[in-house]
Amino acid sequence: MKNIDFARDDADLYPLLQQATNEEKAFLAEIISGKYSAGISKDERCPLKLTMELQSMGGDSVMNLLRRRGVQYRKVLADVASKVAIETDSNDSLMKTEEKIAEKVITDYKNKLSETERAEFEQVLRENLASQKLSMGITHAAARSVGGMAPALLAVGGFILQRGAIAAIPVAGQFLGILTGVVGIIFAFTGTAYSVTVPAVLVIGSIRARLAAEQFAAEVNL
Repeated sequence: MKNIDFARDDADLYPLLQQATNEEKAFLAEIISGKYSAGISKDERCPLKLTMELQSMGGDSVMNLLRRRGVQYRKVLADVASKVAIETDSNDSLMKTEEKIAEKVITDYKNKLSETERAEFEQVLRENLASQKLSMGITHAAARSVGGMAPALLAVGGFILQRGAIAAIPVAGQFLGILTGVVGIIFAFTGTAYSVTVPAVLVIGSIRARLAAEQFAAEVNL
């Protein structure tokens, strides 16, 4: 029961997953279940089980045995930030750190593309960001500004919601595949489950950005 209580007490992750859409949970489950040691299938949608599994992926396996649980999301996020080599500030919010990670991963991917492919990918990112704002009803000028607060995360969210259409676009489909492990990992996501925790953080961040934008939109009475 301790690991269940530990998951429920993770205020930065469990309540967030309780508010995730079915598509977002499905994407996260697909990422996590791709790891050979995963304890869930890609059909898992339970926020508590997803929380527990991601916490487990974020902790060293030996230490997990000693603790009988994983680590809280803040530790997972800090480890991922260190892995992708971004500069963080103690005053950064969780979403700010998640956005920096998303920007770094996207930039690293773009740097591996040709000039033509890069332009195509950037166009897809812009279209997905616009689509995300539209789907959330962000049309008011004040609310549109919140969309600029975490554009990389919202663009990732657009990839999740439009994954069928995105998969048909070569450079975007490849990026989508990297996140779900469909194609070979381009980035050095090696070590303690980084092949899971890096893309999982992008998904968690995209959910957090969506909820923040929707809350702001509601507050300005859109």
